[in-house]
Amino acid sequence: MTRTAILAVSRVITCGVVLVFFLVAASGSSDGASYNSATSPDTTASSRAFYSATSQEAANHTVSGFVLDEESGENLIGATVYAPYLRIGTTTNRYGFFSLTVEADSVTLAVSHIGYASSILHRRLEGDIQINVLLRPENVTLDELEVTAQVDESSLESTQMSMVNLQASMIEALPVLAGEVDIMKTLQLIPGVQSGREATSGLYVRGGGPDQNLILLDGVPVYNVMHLFGFLSVFNTQAIKDVTLIKGGFPARYGGRLASVIDLSMKEGNLKEFQGSASIGLIASSVTVEGPIKKDRASFLVAARRTYLDLLVYPFMKKGQKTGYYFYDLSAKTNYIVSQRDRFYLSLYTGHDRGYRRYKEGESNFSESNELDLGWRNLTLTGRWNRVLGPRFFMNALVGYTRYRLQWMTENTISDSTSSIRELSASKYLSGIADRIGKLDFEWSVNPSHYVRFGFGGIAHTYNTGALSQRQKGQDIASIDTLHTPNHRFRSIELSAYVEDDLRLSSRLKVNAGVHASSQFGGGRQYHSVQPRLSLNWRLSRTAALKASIAAMRQYIHLLASANGFALPLDLWVPATDRVRPQSAWQAATGLTLTFKDGRYELAIESYFKKMRHLVEYKEGASYVGATSGSWQDLVEQGEGRSFGGELLIQKKIGRLTGWLGYSLTRTNRKFANLNDGGVFPFRYDRLHDLSAVVKWRWKESIELASTWVYGTGQAIWLPIGHFYGIEHEPGGADVAAFGYGRRILRVYGPRNASRMPAYHRFDLAMHWTRNRARTVRTLSWGVYNAYNRKNPFILESRSFVGEDREEKYLIFKKISLFPVLPFVTYRLDF
Repeated sequence: MTRTAILAVSRVITCGVVLVFFLVAASGSSDGASYNSATSPDTTASSRAFYSATSQEAANHTVSGFVLDEESGENLIGATVYAPYLRIGTTTNRYGFFSLTVEADSVTLAVSHIGYASSILHRRLEGDIQINVLLRPENVTLDELEVTAQVDESSLESTQMSMVNLQASMIEALPVLAGEVDIMKTLQLIPGVQSGREATSGLYVRGGGPDQNLILLDGVPVYNVMHLFGFLSVFNTQAIKDVTLIKGGFPARYGGRLASVIDLSMKEGNLKEFQGSASIGLIASSVTVEGPIKKDRASFLVAARRTYLDLLVYPFMKKGQKTGYYFYDLSAKTNYIVSQRDRFYLSLYTGHDRGYRRYKEGESNFSESNELDLGWRNLTLTGRWNRVLGPRFFMNALVGYTRYRLQWMTENTISDSTSSIRELSASKYLSGIADRIGKLDFEWSVNPSHYVRFGFGGIAHTYNTGALSQRQKGQDIASIDTLHTPNHRFRSIELSAYVEDDLRLSSRLKVNAGVHASSQFGGGRQYHSVQPRLSLNWRLSRTAALKASIAAMRQYIHLLASANGFALPLDLWVPATDRVRPQSAWQAATGLTLTFKDGRYELAIESYFKKMRHLVEYKEGASYVGATSGSWQDLVEQGEGRSFGGELLIQKKIGRLTGWLGYSLTRTNRKFANLNDGGVFPFRYDRLHDLSAVVKWRWKESIELASTWVYGTGQAIWLPIGHFYGIEHEPGGADVAAFGYGRRILRVYGPRNASRMPAYHRFDLAMHWTRNRARTVRTLSWGVYNAYNRKNPFILESRSFVGEDREEKYLIFKKISLFPVLPFVTYRLDF
């Protein structure tokens, strides 16, 4: 690390410590109170009279505090706090905190959150006060009327566009492959978000790649979100409280990626009583336990999940053979309320996938054994400190650690006891990335029309860009024990700072203006970037708002993806260096948001244009295997990308029948000087049409139905147009024949990604039957994946046929489908 980088880091840390000390010392006291908001949501005449009776000479007073779940005591993210007579309001932040300043001696507040009973509270104000608002969870049953709701002020008032918030109840209800609830697959049903191959959990957002998604778990990045080679994600839904997806109009507080932000918050644990759940499915089981360490002051949550695929196939193994695969993950969190002002959180996630094969055969004197082991794992640790510095000032300090590591090993041994011959050939490969993170974020509610956020932080990256070692020994073989990859470790430091101002300029116009500045030190070069962000909200009427945004982004990290696009964890995370520049993009978007029938329905229409620079692709014929014998920088090309299109999302949020209809019309392409003869070609996951319909219906109090239907234009693929018999050359001019492969059938490819697979479509259905007992709730779920047995292509295989005269005969393509109609069943017990 350079001396300049070290000085910059020390200055940032010193300034941060001084600033925190000053703010904590200077923060004044505020009155504390707790209010149980179990009142009816009716805005009656008496409440109107209460407000009218206040003094005409009103002063500025601030009402602040936390909105909490009444049953568990957990903070509620994104709850709306609205003063209907003053026509001002706010929403709780990611820690459940709100602050609202009013020019009145008394105030009426309407507090609401989806899935909870709304409430009205009245407070006479003699000064700044801090209160806790408790909301009661609410279930809609057949003999209840639909909830009377106000217009969803949070979506109409917010300057943020291209954002979707998913509730845990919706995620858990939807049918998925093998009945395993999956957050990432639910996000694929949002317009503008596309999947890779069928049933995999990868996300391609508005033309971006998987590496361009900033996936945060309690504020810490997660680099690999795949279990089971991509068929499941690493996030256990029973441990997740809130999921927010941002596709564009990025606020200044987020940085480091180009395509999207996926912000997940873990549950904090029940502060009131002990509770838990356990579920068993076709391929995995999970258990969750939570409860108070000290009632109303400290709590814990532990959630664990494991598959048993290895146990299911064990009885079918042949003698001397052992093959299996399993994964597990563990999520844990503790929460300690030190005072009305201070809260501490500590959270952990760890997960591991492992596939293995061991085979041994031979007689008593002679034997041959072969061993293969592939595994990858994630680890995140997060410590957070929330402090209310004053009635209008909030601080969050975070320290974190995240690590992703991949390792595979092969070993072949031949033994002959009669001649004392023992030959060994072994290979081992290791790659990964680890980050140490520190951040300080501040929120300042100047007044109801002016909300400021600012902060700064740093990340120390350590990259392992692929280390291959080989061992070989034997009677007639020279002993080898070597590391093939030179300079496989990189270190860099990424610093960032931001300021973001949410400002109401008039009764109709709101602006969110900000700037995100970042720098990278390391990799042989320093990079600096200033990224302006601007979002506008023009309120057309009580039920309509017009929005627009423009944002610039910079990304100092690249993912060298597997050439076939399959979700194998063999991808390499690499930094920007003096030879490989960081990625950058800018995106402009416009949209219209409408609500109908008092907020029951919401319609969002958006269009966007995005330009990307310095994207990374492997050179023709190169892959991660070549990087093990030299620098990965020699194997990549950098180019440009462009994506544009329109999106439609219609949601029904309230009532027995909920769900959404989403549609996107997009075009995404790439251009590299040394690929496809320098011409523009479609991105691998370019999809012109993408349609999803999601429905959840509470048929009876104990029975709930859910279904999804998806349709998409076929994936772009690169197909051969002919073949010949010759010698293959690797990048750099080496003949494959030199490595013992000799002459072979070689294929000639046409324009890159110029062909298409058949269109993809699928219908899934699930039913959940719930039985309530005195101390338990039992849920039996069953359903079907791909209900009408659509044979969607998973891959398209090409085969060449050459005659005895070695003349070309013909080339055929075969569509291979992976998932037919698949029923599933799961059982869950809540206690």
